Amino acid sequence: MVGLLAIGLALILGIGLRIAAVTGTLLVVAMWFASWPLAKVAGGQPTGSTNPIVDDHLLFAVTFIVFAIGNAGNTWGLGRWWASLPLVRCNPWLR
Repeated sequence: MVGLLAIGLALILGIGLRIAAVTGTLLVVAMWFASWPLAKVAGGQPTGSTNPIVDDHLLFAVTFIVFAIGNAGNTWGLGRWWASLPLVRCNPWLR
């Protein structure tokens, strides 16, 4: 839960967006795999399992990646301020 909070705050504030996007994507894809099998059939009738193609976990993962590629933190958040910090300038992977 602390990881979800940290990822959510980073995405909302626009700081450490690349790290948040990668870890958020890994986390939601792991949650997607946790709901496996995706299409159970009980007695010949499909159950209410999730759609394997249009699933909220996969949509969140794509959204995180789009935010990171588009530098959304610089436009809508504190990304420019974050990038100007000496710690981040010395460690570019923190952007």
